[in-house]
Amino acid sequence: MPSLARVGKPAILLIVLLAVATAGCERLRTITQGPPEPPPQTAPADPALPLGPHGAFGNPSNATADERNRDNFLIIGEGSVMSYNDSRGTANWVAWRTTRGDLGPSIPRPDFRPDPRLPAGFRRIGYSDYSGSGYDRGHLVPSADRFANPQLNEETFMMTNIVPKTAALNQGPWEKLERHARALARRLGAVQQIAGCYGEKERLKGKVAVPTNCWKIIVALPSGRTVADRDRRMQVIAVDMPNIDGIDDVRWETYKTSVEALQQRTGLDLSVIPR
Repeated sequence: MPSLARVGKPAILLIVLLAVATAGCERLRTITQGPPEPPPQTAPADPALPLGPHGAFGNPSNATADERNRDNFLIIGEGSVMSYNDSRGTANWVAWRTTRGDLGPSIPRPDFRPDPRLPAGFRRIGYSDYSGSGYDRGHLVPSADRFANPQLNEETFMMTNIVPKTAALNQGPWEKLERHARALARRLGAVQQIAGCYGEKERLKGKVAVPTNCWKIIVALPSGRTVADRDRRMQVIAVDMPNIDGIDDVRWETYKTSVEALQQRTGLDLSVIPR
């Protein structure tokens, strides 16, 4: 580019005028359009539940992961979320989501084992604590709800997911209701469930409380919907079953109740569950 000394005055004047005009256009663009827009922000995640995909019913006992909270200790697992009661040796409640994709053909049963997620100092309930008691090692999250994923299936065999049930309850109306819930998941795509027990009949080896009752709530979700949507098409099932003998052939429908009744009997806050 030639130096300005060798350029004539008319040319210099033209260069200056062009520079001024260019600066003026940039200033005008700034005034009319405003400052440059900030880079787009990442869209916030779907209001994810603090308890993960299995916590659609919230935290009905306000459980925490503080190891000092031994009788209401929060465990967020891959396949469920629960409040564990160290004094009883069982969960207060367990919540989980079952989708069509979680189901599958039967797989080999893992061994029952103590839950390694419990803090040091908590009781380690094991397989032998039920031995000779006459009670089944009854699942809360059913093994068959996790047949499609062996790792999640193993989680259902941790003893925190197990409660002492009579064979009549465990293999009778309770198991029939489990099959019904899976049928709903296959047909609709997903169901949200929460289950637990209350009362005390006796203690196994002085450690594990045998409940008087076991309860469950199932919310069957229309395709693409969540519990928070409170869609009127949702099917809500609440049951309260006695942990007794002689009910092998009883239909699960016999023990239907209301969410309100379970809230009163258990002392849990179940208000987020559609009525």
